[in-house]
Amino acid sequence: ARVKGIIQWVEASSGTKCKVMQYDRLFKTEEPGKESGDFLDDINEESLTILHNVILEPSVGADAVTIIDKLSNNPGSEVEKIYHSSLAYQFERSGYFALDSSSKVDDLVFNLVVTLRDTWDAGSATQPKKDENIHINHDKEGKQTQQKQKNKNTGGNAPVLEDARRVALRAGTILEAGPHPEANSLILCKLDCGDVNEAGEPEEPRTVVAGLAGKIPFDELVNRKVVCITNLKPARMRGIESTAMLLAASDGQEGDDEVVQLLDVPDSVPNGELLSFENMKPCEPDAILKSKGALKVWDRVKAQLRVNDEGE
Repeated sequence: ARVKGIIQWVEASSGTKCKVMQYDRLFKTEEPGKESGDFLDDINEESLTILHNVILEPSVGADAVTIIDKLSNNPGSEVEKIYHSSLAYQFERSGYFALDSSSKVDDLVFNLVVTLRDTWDAGSATQPKKDENIHINHDKEGKQTQQKQKNKNTGGNAPVLEDARRVALRAGTILEAGPHPEANSLILCKLDCGDVNEAGEPEEPRTVVAGLAGKIPFDELVNRKVVCITNLKPARMRGIESTAMLLAASDGQEGDDEVVQLLDVPDSVPNGELLSFENMKPCEPDAILKSKGALKVWDRVKAQLRVNDEGE
């Protein structure tokens, strides 16, 4: 198997100590002063974090000393081609750092110049509440509210969300179910996912195309409350656009021998409520998973989903 990544640990007793300057955005919002009228109110007080006694590999310290010596002892044209920032390294899981011009042989300073991942819009301003009466967590906010929270600018170094928390798993009720007019292996459903417009009025049910023909009788689907995924990129399947996905479990058999069951939700859970996994923080789903990288989020999540012997 291919190794996905390697973290190099630094041995403290032989490492070289330095000071690291970590920089973040100067302002907490994209439009400073828009709400208060004073841009100073939106200054990010944590835009500079200074870390002392950071330990580097001895070879990095030696490279830094070499650069400093060249700048100090070799006047002329050669010096003009060399800068402190010519020396840059990636510090594992943090970003790329360059040697600062204030560095001395016995006092090395490195500046953050590029982060590994931008998390400007990660996270949500509020945390949904948990429902302790059932085995899944869900918030009391509708779909529109959740998307508005996602659009707020949080600034700072927001944590990277786990894949499972980026997928919008919601409660929904199947209103209609029938065969797909153009494909024998597909069915066509109308699904109430609790969607509302900006005025708070219910929107039309979503259309779902699912490969469940012959797996579950239609009369067992209608009025059934299930788990649906609502933030995948819409897909056209044999001429009909599917705007959501039903979450189901399979026994892994092939063809007619396969047994498939939908994931049911207690009737007390309103349509559209956001569901979360046990022992995890509430989900903060993307508005829509449409880029190639975002679609891989769902691929990784579904590869890890399992049910126990009780079908839970």
